[in-house]
Amino acid sequence: MNKPFRSINQQIGILNRRGVTTDENTAQILMREGYYAVVNGYGKAFLNTGESRRSGDDQFIKGTTFNQIYQLYLFDRKLRSITFSAIMCVESTLRSILAYTFTEQHRKASAYLWRSSYTPENEYIRGRQAHKGDLTWMIDTLEHHARGHVEDEHEDVRPNERVDWYRTHYEAVPLWVLFSDLTFGNLRYFFALMKRDEQKSVCNRMRSTCDTTHDGNTLAPLGMYHDLEALSELRNACAHVERIYNGRFGTNPVMDFHQISKTLMAYLAEDDEQEFLQSVQDLVDEYATSDDGVARALALEGFVPAS
Repeated sequence: MNKPFRSINQQIGILNRRGVTTDENTAQILMREGYYAVVNGYGKAFLNTGESRRSGDDQFIKGTTFNQIYQLYLFDRKLRSITFSAIMCVESTLRSILAYTFTEQHRKASAYLWRSSYTPENEYIRGRQAHKGDLTWMIDTLEHHARGHVEDEHEDVRPNERVDWYRTHYEAVPLWVLFSDLTFGNLRYFFALMKRDEQKSVCNRMRSTCDTTHDGNTLAPLGMYHDLEALSELRNACAHVERIYNGRFGTNPVMDFHQISKTLMAYLAEDDEQEFLQSVQDLVDEYATSDDGVARALALEGFVPAS
């Protein structure tokens, strides 16, 4: 059975039947943002769970307005923007420290293509079974970028001018040039594949640059790998417009937004950390004081205005 098409007017009718008050702006917002993104994404915080169970259909708390649901949607959009900006700072620092540490120990420009430059399988953070496949994939990825071609959004291949310049003027393309084209997830795997002493150097440099600790202790390779794993999930959620205000991230441990924010801030320089903290608090103050229903929805996930 397929989900049937519903016109904007029909969507508004569904909202009204479920107890949501709409207004003259609702149709325009639904057309611009989409029912699924706004209502399915953020309406749950306003549901009357008992009535919904009894009726077999979503029923909203008495007095719920579409604007309240939309305000929660806008809050999360702005939270993603603030968070993504902070993650970009972490990503920039990570690129720099990984490239510096690896090339410090492997002076040959093409050393990143040699399997001997990486950790042996018995010391691999992700386990012996994953080592061969991960290492082959990483070298293939670096080799692909070193050939000087990039794919655009239509999968059309075009020359990478930065890489081509180094290919023309030098024996090989330096790792720090290729790192500009790697994703946060790529960088996480690269860190995992580095030799243990190099990983420790990365941890020490990250700690001295950002005053990074892990659970109150000195940052260690395994702890940093799990941090990067969780931050990669958070980054992807921001980039792909997923909910983060009530999201869960990482596996060891699983973290809510407030917990992963502490992890994120541990990898930020002091000024960037303070800017992130203040921006999030200003956002919470703006939305949590604008409407009691929105304030309750935010408070359920631990977002409360400054006292």
